Amino acid sequence: MSPSGYFSRLLEASGKKSVASFFASWEFGKMLVDGNLAHNVLVRATGAGRLVGTDYNGNRYYENEAAPYGRRRWIVYKDKFEYNPTTIPPEWHGWLNYINDYNPTNTQFKKPIYQIEASMSKTGTQACYNPKGSWFNAKPRNWRKYESWVPPTAGKSA
Repeated sequence: MSPSGYFSRLLEASGKKSVASFFASWEFGKMLVDGNLAHNVLVRATGAGRLVGTDYNGNRYYENEAAPYGRRRWIVYKDKFEYNPTTIPPEWHGWLNYINDYNPTNTQFKKPIYQIEASMSKTGTQACYNPKGSWFNAKPRNWRKYESWVPPTAGKSA
């Protein structure tokens, strides 16, 4: 693959208009640090594998039978630069890790009544749970560990 092919894939994945704007962006710094991101955008996006399916979150799942065992199946997240592994549904997690060998797109599962769809975790975002006394919790602190019980006042007797 020519270097211009890599650059065109980078620009397409990041949504930038020029190579200079990509190198000056946050995505470039993230790609330098995150080897999985660089590998997915540059190497695995070449069409080396067969598209097996897409889940309801927009993640695409690939398989390459010629690759060594353990590296045959991979995922390309919908958002390449802000991806989160918690968006992988359970049936696709099983397929990626060779727990089940069937294709989840061709299989209808009977879903339990308590099951909810996999969605991105709020951990690490402003929407996460912030306990009392944390930096992001602006509520006033109440550090009393014990509050004595006060019996209710007796009303007028009949």
